[in-house]
Amino acid sequence: MEQPIIQTKDYTVFESDESTLWALSEFVVTENYLHHTNGDDYYMKNTTKMISNIYTEERNLYNNSRILIVRNNKGEIIGSIRSTLWDRQTLLPLEKLFGINPLDLEFSKHVSSFWHIGRFAINREGSRYSKSILKTLISAITEPVRNEPNGCIIAEVDKKLYNSLGTLGITAHQIAPSIQYLASETIPIYSKSSELSVRYS
Repeated sequence: MEQPIIQTKDYTVFESDESTLWALSEFVVTENYLHHTNGDDYYMKNTTKMISNIYTEERNLYNNSRILIVRNNKGEIIGSIRSTLWDRQTLLPLEKLFGINPLDLEFSKHVSSFWHIGRFAINREGSRYSKSILKTLISAITEPVRNEPNGCIIAEVDKKLYNSLGTLGITAHQIAPSIQYLASETIPIYSKSSELSVRYS
């Protein structure tokens, strides 16, 4: 079930639940491959396994997660993001992809909570409002972390988003060398709660 939390004349942001996990996984994979490969048939025909893998990851993380879905006025998904309050045990994409356990970061003993941010995507229609959607989603999903003096977000972001985080008021630190993931150069990052100042406006 979805509950609207932010509404504009062009789109609505919904807080969603487990029922949208497959749609979320499909949207994220499809949009990343469309964006980074220009819809090349070779890549688009080989997305099923990736969608299934991401769906399995999201099911494993779901109990501690918050999912935000952006829909246009037709009800179609045009954006998404997910945050997970890490239980310090569940395998995160950060460790699966980069071999990095957040507890091994040198400052981890001073962190009260780790929040994994993932599944961010905006489709081509949503790109008309991409700056607004980006700020809205990032601000909403990081609010709990900003309210914690010693919180920390961890994420894997594509290079384009990484280069844009500073303009959103986020100081991001690269943890390790980038890899190719979901058809793009992907960078593992962290930001402490004191380094998150993004706002809606």
